[in-house]
Amino acid sequence: MTEDKKTSEEPSRSDAPRPARLLDVARLAKVSRATAARALGGYGTVTEETRERVSAAAKTLNYRLNEVARAMRAGRTQAIGVILADISNSFFANAARAIIDISTAHGYQALILNSADDPEREVEAVRVLVDKRVDGLIVAPSSFSHNAHLSEAGALSGRIVLFDRGITDLKLSTVTSDDRRGAREAVSLLIARGHRRIGLLVSTAAIEGHGPGQPRQAVSTVRDRVAGARDALKAAGLDLPPAWLRYSRNDVAVVSEAALSILGSEPRPTALLASCEEMTIGILAACRQLGLAVGKDIALISFDESPWLGVLTPAISVVRRPIEAMVSTAVGLLVRQIEAWAEPQSIALANELVVRESVFDHWD
Repeated sequence: MTEDKKTSEEPSRSDAPRPARLLDVARLAKVSRATAARALGGYGTVTEETRERVSAAAKTLNYRLNEVARAMRAGRTQAIGVILADISNSFFANAARAIIDISTAHGYQALILNSADDPEREVEAVRVLVDKRVDGLIVAPSSFSHNAHLSEAGALSGRIVLFDRGITDLKLSTVTSDDRRGAREAVSLLIARGHRRIGLLVSTAAIEGHGPGQPRQAVSTVRDRVAGARDALKAAGLDLPPAWLRYSRNDVAVVSEAALSILGSEPRPTALLASCEEMTIGILAACRQLGLAVGKDIALISFDESPWLGVLTPAISVVRRPIEAMVSTAVGLLVRQIEAWAEPQSIALANELVVRESVFDHWD
């Protein structure tokens, strides 16, 4: 009996207040359901007086607009899909933050996925974002030429902007920094300061371990930085022996081993260009192990600025890439492609060479 009584006193499910519907808002505002939808959804023609009345009714009823339904009617989700290569890297971490802020300023939400520079994960990420009906994609491609999944992205194939890296087999808008010129200027500075033995430590996910040969699927940033360094060396009549060049997978142990390989060669380089901050960490670790001092025994320039590079002793010289400008350009291009057809463009923004104490004069 007690148990039955307790049950009978519990409120039934039907007693719970029903969430307000669009029809309820329309009735309170004394407009049609279609007019209420236009007023709340921000599309179609609605007078300001009607819009205010509908908004007031929605607030009174605590009505929340069904964004999915609105997107289905309007044909847009106001969402941008973003696939970055490695958000543990400071360049891509800063780019992710900028993409969120700048997309929001354009009225879009950014959905960011990390490919870990793995082509298979990138393919899956594209599928996931297409299924979520994003309005367009920003992609840092993990492969130089195997990109069929981008051309097969259905309606999105015309609304894709490549970020940081270009590819060869598709005509898509691309926003990069001018890394070939950046590397050329960095190595030219080292040459101007008297260095004649200059090595390169280059990060790439397209290799297992490390070695002197460029992997076939190395992304465009890798190719451009090495090409720029070779340009400067060739102009000065200098060589880049295989012993002074290492392509390395971005793994702490592998990078340190690659750096030791370069710095342990005879004769060893007096200067190094690192393709990213992870390569710089490997060089610093190798120098410590070998008893070499950066800024005295080894001159060093790194691609990409990180806060810690400027506060080390000595402070590390960098090729600083314009992250904010790159993101602003990429998001702007994509929004134009979403909202009105636009011809694909390829834009390469200038880098800045920041010279610090890690570069010194060395005259043999």
